[in-house]
Amino acid sequence: MKYHVRSVAGRARRTNHDFAGALCDGENGVFVITDGTSRVGSGQLAESFVKGVLDVWSKHFDHGLHITECEAVEQVLLSILADLHPVLFASHTGATCYVVGVAAHGKLTLAYEGDCSCGVVTPAGAIEWITSPHCKANWRRDRSHSELAQDPARHRVTRCLKASRAPNPDFVFHSLTLRERLVFATDGFWAELTELQQSYLLAAPDGSCIDVEDDITWIDVQL
Repeated sequence: MKYHVRSVAGRARRTNHDFAGALCDGENGVFVITDGTSRVGSGQLAESFVKGVLDVWSKHFDHGLHITECEAVEQVLLSILADLHPVLFASHTGATCYVVGVAAHGKLTLAYEGDCSCGVVTPAGAIEWITSPHCKANWRRDRSHSELAQDPARHRVTRCLKASRAPNPDFVFHSLTLRERLVFATDGFWAELTELQQSYLLAAPDGSCIDVEDDITWIDVQL
């Protein structure tokens, strides 16, 4: 398993509010991507969330990751998020969208709140998204990412990590295949870029990025 992480700041903010990180141990890996909202302190919150989740999962890798069922991974993630929530908001303000993915024993477990997404990259370089963003434009949870990208209401997220509510992620489970390729991305990547631009950056991850409003961040994972 190998991965590539890249984040590009947009024009909308002085600082990049996107953060991403990953840990791999043989055929197992954990991937975290966040997108801090415009609220004060959200960038620092997003960064600390990534670090906090990875710090906990590094201990699982140190002791050997023996969790084989997605439901068991779900319970571990729920426990991590519940424990991390009061720690984060003891010293941070703001709010952030996130997706956490755990790939282990041929299975992928995703936990997410907001509009960060995960998808499977096809051999042709297209992305089949497997998470459904939490935003006003998608209140029925029935619209594709390409449709949402054209709707201004997508900017109003309906779920995220914040101080006033305990973590309440949706979970998605996906069976992994040999040589499968995954992409974890913020909405700057899946909505601000065209599908052609997305494919280009997956093919040339260090290539030049078009000047865009929103921060663009993605993790490209190849099994």
